[in-house]
This record gives sequence, structure tokens and C-alpha cells, in this order.
Amino acid sequence: MKKLVRDKIPEFVENAKFRKLADSEREPALRKKLIEETMEVIEADSATNLIEELGDVYEVILTYLKFKGVDQATFLKQVEKKRTLKGSFAEFLEMEQGENDNQ
Repeated sequence: MKKLVRDKIPEFVENAKFRKLADSEREPALRKKLIEETMEVIEADSATNLIEELGDVYEVILTYLKFKGVDQATFLKQVEKKRTLKGSFAEFLEMEQGENDNQ
């Protein structure tokens, strides 16, 4: 199984091979890792595990931002802009789309 791992994992794993990804492989690997970590959030079975998995998602997001050359302040400004325009998820609203609705 090939997957993107944290930088210090080679220090802890003996029976595996590691290589640095080529530039063209990095973004697809980050996207795949984001999905992998998000699935682990869904499958978390305790509060401690949930926090750990959310931390992994956060770490992947930070790495992705850096990879794309986007600083955290710019990112957070965009997050706030969208929150101001469309709100957050604090009210836990669920929408059922009609046949012709696209939002």
C-alpha cells in the first residue's frame, strides 16, 4: 500500500520503503490523504481518537495550503468571508434538494 505519511514515520517503521514524491505526484497525494484522514474522522470511535483524526485533517490542510503557496492568514480571511456571506454550520441545518435545485 502506497500512501503519504508524516515526515518522521521512517524513524518508527522498519519494514517499509520510502521515497520523496516528485512535484507532479504531490497534489494528488495530498488530495488522497485528505480523503483518507476524513474517512478516519468518520470512523473515530472515541473522543480522543476523533481529536487525533481531526488533527490529522488539519495537518494535511496546512500542508496543502503551504504546497499551494497560500498563507494561513489569507486562507482564514477567505474562510471568514464565506462564513459572513453564507454562515457557519452552528445550527446543524440539513437541506433536502428539490429536483431543480442546484445549491
